[in-house]
Amino acid sequence: MFPLYFDYHQTVMTTSGQRKYSSIGWGITRRCNLSCPHCYTSAAKTSTGELTTEECREIIDLMPGLGAENIGWTGGEPLLRKDLEELMRYAQRYGITSSITTNGIPLTKRRVAKLAEVGLRALQISLDGSTPEKNRNIRRARLADFELVINGAKMCLEAGLPVTLAMIISRDTIDDVMDYVAMARNLGVNSIRFCGFVPHGDAEDGEARHRLEFSDHHRELYALVERLVDVESPTIVFDAGHGPVPPGYSCHQCNAGTETFYISDNGDVYPCTGLLYDRFKVGNLRLRPLLELIDDPKMSEMARYDHSQIHGHCRDCQYFRVCRGACRGATYAHTGDLNASFPVCLFRASLLET
Repeated sequence: MFPLYFDYHQTVMTTSGQRKYSSIGWGITRRCNLSCPHCYTSAAKTSTGELTTEECREIIDLMPGLGAENIGWTGGEPLLRKDLEELMRYAQRYGITSSITTNGIPLTKRRVAKLAEVGLRALQISLDGSTPEKNRNIRRARLADFELVINGAKMCLEAGLPVTLAMIISRDTIDDVMDYVAMARNLGVNSIRFCGFVPHGDAEDGEARHRLEFSDHHRELYALVERLVDVESPTIVFDAGHGPVPPGYSCHQCNAGTETFYISDNGDVYPCTGLLYDRFKVGNLRLRPLLELIDDPKMSEMARYDHSQIHGHCRDCQYFRVCRGACRGATYAHTGDLNASFPVCLFRASLLET
């Protein structure tokens, strides 16, 4: 069974009649202590023009009126912001919880204790291998960093924080995936998020794209995903970079700009983390008020996207009704064409198995 088709124009509203932005992504810094060649946000060792603590507070003050329930702090490496817990505590005053995406290296016992105090709802730790050597191969991390990440995850679990491990599935990591699942199970994490390669940021061109995208090897990926969907523990989650996965091949409802949006480190606002291109930028919070940006038609453009514009193999697919051509942001990253068919479709790969 797969989900019934739903109206992708439907939005959730607050009692005041405004759209309800239940979850807001916030890239609080572009600074990072690693230099991953596939970094989606092109993080760097330094960052200029970051929103100040006071500017962040002013933005948070507006979020209750938007129906915000959770802020997803990301980067760069968000734990490099020394005021992160201060901002989380400030949001907590409004009943807004926090989630963090981190590489896990800065997690210390003291830092974990502080995070547990300030409304942290979930922690996603990026780790791209089941051994120090395999993780270094993908993330250019030191061998010693692997143990730091594992110890950080253990401390978070001991503090009662829900932990998700995140790993990119690529040609260079596919043979390590089942060992990674076993490692995560032994560690006791709550879930694993398997990320599909999306050529954006540092990974748009060059060596990373050559090493990480599957090209004509999608049959191997399909066979692996078929195994993973049957894993009971930890919970397995696939992100939009994979597109619809078996057996249902349904794609989540696009809520870009209608139930979520993304704030960059310098105040640029986008409808979604999957649409970080100038083509989709709505504006900047230092130049236009947030509530004005919310009402800009560009904010909800992708949630109102007419899927009948999609051309190519998707239109003839039996699952188009529930998939609707998969994530348009991922499609745009791969093809540069918003109306193209999703190019890395696992259902098409499954047809090659028969």
